[in-house]
Amino acid sequence: MSLSIRNKILGPVMIPNKKMLRYHDEIGFYELSIPKDAIEFYRDKFHKDGKEGNLNINHLEKINDGVQITDSFLISDDNRANLPQSFKDLPDGTWMIEYTFESIELLRRFEDEGITGFSVEGRFLIEDKNGNKYTVYENFKRMNKLSDLLPFDVFVFGGSTDGAGRNEHGEAHFELKEKNTRKSLGKIFMPNMENWIKSSSDEKLDMFTVNNGPSLSKKEKTAMVRWLELNGNENLKHCHKVWNESNKYNNRTIQI
Repeated sequence: MSLSIRNKILGPVMIPNKKMLRYHDEIGFYELSIPKDAIEFYRDKFHKDGKEGNLNINHLEKINDGVQITDSFLISDDNRANLPQSFKDLPDGTWMIEYTFESIELLRRFEDEGITGFSVEGRFLIEDKNGNKYTVYENFKRMNKLSDLLPFDVFVFGGSTDGAGRNEHGEAHFELKEKNTRKSLGKIFMPNMENWIKSSSDEKLDMFTVNNGPSLSKKEKTAMVRWLELNGNENLKHCHKVWNESNKYNNRTIQI
């Protein structure tokens, strides 16, 4: 989140202990959180290394001029009263940055493209619950497509009652297809929302049993679970919606 005031943009860069879902090729999904003292270290290093001018859009397009950093501070009791209302509830130790735009056209572009906040690129050392350490380059890429995380594609198909199109039948399910060839790799029955919400993480993994195909690895099951439950189970809700709409007139299927 960020706030634009005239020709300035103010927003948090790092929030202490805020959990962020990330993905790593070796360990799969993990939740990254940064403690308060580490945030102070990264803020000091950012300025010591002279990174103030390294600004880009969505980690791709570098911005060379027309904007400069004009404030960088950690939230504390001393400055909280001066914050805009939308930031007053952020915890102590939150790193805030303000950029001032000399180019109004550049500011309008940031606003028009729907950019909602700041992030910091860098190399981080992370440690899992077993004490294993990994060095990762964190550019805060958002994994929003299931196909980005799996070696196969996942479809929610629909059918009809007159022999046209795909004639699905029975319970709602995901179709697994080999990438490029579209060869069938089996299907997985789609969990209903009531069971999904009350199930533990291990119980959710057990729901991903493949019918008429090879079994999934734990890493692949975890990828599917995490993708479906993102943003309050948004993707699972969407899959239910697609299935019900596609099979609205198919009397061979069961609505979910």
